[in-house]
Amino acid sequence: MPGIGTSNLVRRPMSLATRASLFATGLLALTAAVCAATVAFGFESESRRHQATGAHEVAARVVTFGTEALREGDLERVSSNAARMATRSEVHSVTVRDAHGRLLTSHGERVFAEERAMARQTLADQQPRQARLSGGELLMVEPIRDQAGLLGVAAVTIRPQGFRYDAMLALAPFFLWLSCLALIAIPLTGYFVRRALAPLDTLTQFAARVAERGEASPITLHTGDEFETLAKAFNQMIGRLDASMRKIQQIAFVDPVTALPNQQRFVREVDYCILQAEQNEEVAAVLLFEFQSLPRLMQTLDPEAARELMRLIAERFTGAVRTVDRLVRVHKAQERPAIVARIGAHDFAALAPRLASTAEAARFAQNLNGALDQSFDWRGHRLSLGAICGVALAPRDGKDADAVIRHARMALGAAQSAPARLKVFTPSLDRAAVSRLTLEREMRAALEQNEFRAYFQPKINLITGRIESAEALARWVRPDRTIISPGRFIPAAEESGLIEPLSNAILRESCWKAAAWLRAGLRTKVAVNVSALQFRNERFAEHVLGIVKHAGLPPSQLELEITETIAMEDPERALRLIEPLRSAGVRFAIDDFGCGHSSLAALSKLPFDVIKIDQQFVRALTDNDPQAAAIIEMILALAKTLGLGVVAEGVEKREQPSF
Repeated sequence: MPGIGTSNLVRRPMSLATRASLFATGLLALTAAVCAATVAFGFESESRRHQATGAHEVAARVVTFGTEALREGDLERVSSNAARMATRSEVHSVTVRDAHGRLLTSHGERVFAEERAMARQTLADQQPRQARLSGGELLMVEPIRDQAGLLGVAAVTIRPQGFRYDAMLALAPFFLWLSCLALIAIPLTGYFVRRALAPLDTLTQFAARVAERGEASPITLHTGDEFETLAKAFNQMIGRLDASMRKIQQIAFVDPVTALPNQQRFVREVDYCILQAEQNEEVAAVLLFEFQSLPRLMQTLDPEAARELMRLIAERFTGAVRTVDRLVRVHKAQERPAIVARIGAHDFAALAPRLASTAEAARFAQNLNGALDQSFDWRGHRLSLGAICGVALAPRDGKDADAVIRHARMALGAAQSAPARLKVFTPSLDRAAVSRLTLEREMRAALEQNEFRAYFQPKINLITGRIESAEALARWVRPDRTIISPGRFIPAAEESGLIEPLSNAILRESCWKAAAWLRAGLRTKVAVNVSALQFRNERFAEHVLGIVKHAGLPPSQLELEITETIAMEDPERALRLIEPLRSAGVRFAIDDFGCGHSSLAALSKLPFDVIKIDQQFVRALTDNDPQAAAIIEMILALAKTLGLGVVAEGVEKREQPSF
């Protein structure tokens, strides 16, 4: 109908007060039902007990009268006694049988089938029996006997109504009292519950308005209890929430430590700049900066000092950007200055809009990177942070901020190894990143499919010319028999953390093959390189001994090669890991000797058996490098003095073994 609004058809959710009232009403009703059920159960149990007592009394009287009559053979008197008992209102039937189970007399409406079976059982064991029949009747069978023996059995069936009390009359006061209680308690309970919870309903509606609109008028309650306190707390909370929202809107896009725009604000600025650059055919540069020494420096500072240093770096970064901006972009810097931001714990970013060309963007980045790389004083210390920079250009390197910033991060990663510590993104970096991810995925699959194999390079004794041992080299053999160069997959394995499972796989295969050689009569030791990740594992020694034991290889046939750099990271820890293996008989070689910074310290602190001369010194012999020759002679003399074996890597030409 036209006059009816649609809101009348909307069904409002049930309030808490209504639900509480219904719950209280239901609880009262449930209590009444439980009381009634308890009374009914007690009434039924008591009726059954009286029924059993009555059945026993009737059966006893039949047995009493029947004993003398059966002893004298007076069947007429047996029948008359049974008939007299059957006339009672509670008795359904009475039967008497002789000692052979023959029916002597039966009185009542009908004889139940169970009576005959129970009579036979009683005649057999002379024990009384009773059974509850399907219609509620109680069947009682008693033996009739005297001093001479068993004379027969008497069976009495009692009606279920025979001993029932007038239950309704007995329970009438209780039900009347319960009904009056329910009629009075239910409305009163609902009234008081609704009245008690009405303020809560008001608070609920207030909270719903706040959730729907984000604001609401102050709520007023004068109950003098917790609800009034809660209403005042709600009003205070809404006031503080409004103030907090205004504050959040103010600082949502600002870094709290440096007061620079944060990453969210920077992303918005980049998106806007990309849109403007596409319309005006201009170039915008996104520059990401990382200070390599900053993380290590921050670990040594307390929180307050760290914040102070971060604010100082932000000021220097902002000042450098402003200076370079005026130097490179000149007039455009006044119209729309470059934007600076802190986008990570130790990362800063700059956005230089409206650049004329890619060359101008590169010049902006070079000048800024040079300015940030200057040392400065702080708390009496001279600090140099080691700035590196990655640059991406918009819209060339991305149509949105996420793509441009991601490409700038790729350039930042490549800048760590760049000579100028600065890198401008090129498509080749993207392809290289995709290639690294693809290679890593393929390496994981290759590890699962056991595609990495151990190839062995012989170690020849220059005096005897015999092969005394072999060094295991990792090779990646694809199913099509192509071999991937270690120079390609080893760096990728180290970057991705796959070097540890790869090294473990090579160690296992090397031990198995050395054990097979030993069983074939070839006592050839095998040398295996240990990766840094392997050696950092606290269970390194336990793991190696487990592999050796499983392969059936004597520990003395295994030699582990550890680089000088790994060993000297923590000599005390290295000694703790090496000692159990040395005690078991495993030999150790110091690899790339002479290339590190603590060679003599390593030899003095760690129990190595072999020194490996790095191949760069061996190859230099063919170039008649006197320094290389002097270094090798010194290593040989040192090894002879310390009683260590010597292995020279890369001996491939005649002059090298002759030397």
